[in-house]
Amino acid sequence: MAKKIKKSINWTRVLWLFVLAFVAFALLTILPHILKDVQNINYIKIIIQLIATMFLLFALGAYVYFADKTALEQTRKLFATIVTMIISYCAIWLGSIWEFGYNVVPFALCSLVLSLIVSTRTGFFANFVVIMLYFMQAINWQSNATLATENFFYILFSGLIEAVFTAFILGGQYRRIKYIGMGLAIGLVSAICAAMSYVMFVERAAWELMDVVYKLVWSFASGIVSILLMFMLVPILERLFNIVSIFRYAEIATSDTELMRQLFQKAPGTYNHSLTVANYAEACAVAIGQSAVEARAAAYYHDIGKMKNPAYFAENQFSGTNPHDAMTPEASVTMIKMHATYGLALAKEHNLPPEVQSAIIEHHGTLPLKYFYLKAKKYTDGFLPYDGYCYEGPKPQNKISAILMICDACESALRASNDVTLAEKIVDDIVKERLEFEQFSECDITMKEIDVIKTTILTTYLGIKHKRVKYPDVKMGSDK
Repeated sequence: MAKKIKKSINWTRVLWLFVLAFVAFALLTILPHILKDVQNINYIKIIIQLIATMFLLFALGAYVYFADKTALEQTRKLFATIVTMIISYCAIWLGSIWEFGYNVVPFALCSLVLSLIVSTRTGFFANFVVIMLYFMQAINWQSNATLATENFFYILFSGLIEAVFTAFILGGQYRRIKYIGMGLAIGLVSAICAAMSYVMFVERAAWELMDVVYKLVWSFASGIVSILLMFMLVPILERLFNIVSIFRYAEIATSDTELMRQLFQKAPGTYNHSLTVANYAEACAVAIGQSAVEARAAAYYHDIGKMKNPAYFAENQFSGTNPHDAMTPEASVTMIKMHATYGLALAKEHNLPPEVQSAIIEHHGTLPLKYFYLKAKKYTDGFLPYDGYCYEGPKPQNKISAILMICDACESALRASNDVTLAEKIVDDIVKERLEFEQFSECDITMKEIDVIKTTILTTYLGIKHKRVKYPDVKMGSDK
């Protein structure tokens, strides 16, 4: 069905960022060793280190291109990925200064941070590259380092396991308490890896109880260190690169924000409509594997533009007076369309995430305003083109905006009908109309997912319309 529009990749920026990453990691992996022994520089090892660094960064770029191209299309995400990798590498390097530093370093930091602000796929492979870069420089400069074989194995073994664990087991969680539990789990994994490394590579005659205890304690602490650093870095990187984590969506997906309070005061009908649409959108997002909290945030703010002229929208006409009765259809269309433009301006003014801004402007797509088109057609002889009676668009560019488009229309129509027996037909007609106007031609939503969305909306609606036991009309008095 729908064919997604291909977004262009700015290869010039990507190349410059690749060069920046290469220079940064070349300096990080080579300069400390050169400064340590200026008189005996091993140029062969330097060349080997540079080649290894280039290969690993090239592998990361190829992986991102084939598995997570969004990170290349949005250079801010790619830049954030490189900065996070550099910070993670520096954290490991600083830990190597102390005797038990290898046990407490946050091997999973890169994966944790990038899973929240970029994606779990990019987070995992970037963490893998950081571990391999440090492992290879440690091997390459072994003659100048006091790194035991036990620690070599621990860096590689624990680092890779923690990267997989953090990227794929608990990715997408937005409740902070979950990440505290994850920190404990990472610490446990790290402690097990430390114990295995010690038993495998330390001669039994050299075993010391306190040495083992220290390694296990500090290894376990590394999980909490990783989580604490993640909570510190994520908001900083969000602000620096204008990237939204799932925590940010959770913060704004609530009625206790300035914009939502204004919406309640100025357009209470729209406010209640938005809350109900959020319930539909969240359920649909979960059903097709999208971010529930992002869908809820988009639904909360999709109609904030109606605050400017709330009386021109049916849900806010409590007095029964409709100002459109005294207006031409063309003037009404202009007034209605303005709510998307004004909503986008408000979203930018209040620094709402770019994804929410997109949902505000996309959730009506390029659909015609049917009521006013038919009203105008009554005064026109012959065919009346849709031009001038449609929203400006753009059409939904992602699944969240597509979900919002369907849920927004379905909530209004189902509320207006208030007839459970007609619910399925109403939802089918709304989806069919949007397909006829090719509103999903620019996002990658599938027909199967649309069917799941329709079923989810009906299930949610029937849950809202459930019957309750009628209370007896009898006044209860006190026995006293």
